[in-house]
Amino acid sequence: MAACALLYGAVALLLPQSAVEVLGVPLVVAGACLGGLRGGVLTALWAILVTTVSFFVLHDVPIGFYAMSVVAYASVGVGLGWTAERVVSQRRSLLGAVAELQAMQVQLRASQKRYRLLFEASNDAVYLHGLDADGEPTRFVAVNDSASRLLGYSREELLGLTPRAIDAPATPGQLRRVMERLMHEDRIVYESARKTRDGQEVPVEVSSSLTEVDGALMVLSISRDIAGRKRTERRLEQLSLHDELTGLKNRRGFYVMLPEQGKRARRSGARVVVLYGDIDGFKAVNDNYGHKRGDDVLKALADALRAAFRETDLIARLGGDEFCVVAEAPSEPAVLVRRLDEAIAAAGEEVGLAVTLSYGTVVTDWRGLDDPDELLTRTDMLMYEAKRARQAEQRDGPPPEVAIRA
Repeated sequence: MAACALLYGAVALLLPQSAVEVLGVPLVVAGACLGGLRGGVLTALWAILVTTVSFFVLHDVPIGFYAMSVVAYASVGVGLGWTAERVVSQRRSLLGAVAELQAMQVQLRASQKRYRLLFEASNDAVYLHGLDADGEPTRFVAVNDSASRLLGYSREELLGLTPRAIDAPATPGQLRRVMERLMHEDRIVYESARKTRDGQEVPVEVSSSLTEVDGALMVLSISRDIAGRKRTERRLEQLSLHDELTGLKNRRGFYVMLPEQGKRARRSGARVVVLYGDIDGFKAVNDNYGHKRGDDVLKALADALRAAFRETDLIARLGGDEFCVVAEAPSEPAVLVRRLDEAIAAAGEEVGLAVTLSYGTVVTDWRGLDDPDELLTRTDMLMYEAKRARQAEQRDGPPPEVAIRA
């Protein structure tokens, strides 16, 4: 800018023009630079100074007239510079806004593409439905292929249904409670079941969240098939409560299920019989015939107990060759003893060995089941009395009158 001003001043010396004509152009340019701040304040002042000095050295111009010219032309330049700067700034802002809008549209299209890809490619059933004014779920507006495979419907068929058509909760009213919770918590995870087209029930873990689509409130749900997990859980529970060899309840299963027997006896008012026993000479079976043969005896005796008692009775292998049964007391105990002895004798014939069980029994009401340890201690003592009586019988022969063991 300074170089241009010096050059202009040198050219002005050679031109036969008035002061106003000569000074007008550089002053307007300088004012424009000052008003728009595009050339900087110092550059504008430097242009005015150089032009003025070069002109005054070679021309005789009144100072007052020159000052008026400077102010006038500089004012015009400032106005032009300010206007140009405003236009440029607005254009720059407009271009920036357009670029930002275009970037947002690109991001939105990319986000929609990712959402559609996740929606369609998910291995879990994904579906979207609305809510009416009462919070009741309305028809599906979008479902993926996994939902069709899980439920056995085509996509078109599902779009004509509401969530209630596929809901099979374990407890009534679960879907309504879920929708109410969702309005307050925005996202919830819960377990339920879905009903397929052929009436089968599939256990699922559902993750539901509120979302807004085109200004309308929607519910996006993802249902994961957990049938495999449930089978594993049942298997683990089976292993934790049941004896793997015989299939009877184990010690832990006995303690877990005994309160249920107490509740049943309390409701019915019936008395219960608790039987505790072990296999006579079981160690000798293992020593003489091997543990495989001993396992066969244990399984045969477990089958005998199942045959002698009902499915609702609690039958457990507490460990080793020890067994315990909690059953409704029969009106005639001799009938139960005979049925049990016959079943045990049949078990002995099945394995080809003489199998006998010494046992003690206690008859009580539901209150007697509140303390299982004390109950087992009592029946254990009676069992050993029966065992000693059996050993004496085998050694000395049967007494004149054979009492019922225990």
